Amino acid sequence: MTFDSAPAAIPTRNIVIHAKKLPLLLTPWTPPSVLLDGNRFPMQWGTNVFTIPADRPVHVQCQMPFIMTYGIAAVVVEPFHTPELEYSPPGNQWFPGELGAPGTTRHRGSALTYSVLGVVGLIGVGAIFALIAAIAFS
Repeated sequence: MTFDSAPAAIPTRNIVIHAKKLPLLLTPWTPPSVLLDGNRFPMQWGTNVFTIPADRPVHVQCQMPFIMTYGIAAVVVEPFHTPELEYSPPGNQWFPGELGAPGTTRHRGSALTYSVLGVVGLIGVGAIFALIAAIAFS
């Protein structure tokens, strides 16, 4: 028995993932990564395009790799659906990330991080003024 035909090609589709940077001081040094059905791929800040199978559901998980993995967010992309997704990492490691339609995600935990940074800054400024006052009045 001979086989004259080549195996059928697997139908594919492109998935677009927009990785949103955090505002100002909160942007981490490392960009996020994506797991497509458990296979890790690096991403960059901004728009990323990946080729995935078109005939089956695909598990998409974005996360922030650092000392420990944080900001995990995941969705399942249905067959023959070509989505455009947006990943927003959290403002700190104690909050999850968000993965969804563009314009619908937010950076969780940013307000808490800005509050902590503000309090630390005020304490630092107060310490400097106390030091100046101690030097001036001694």
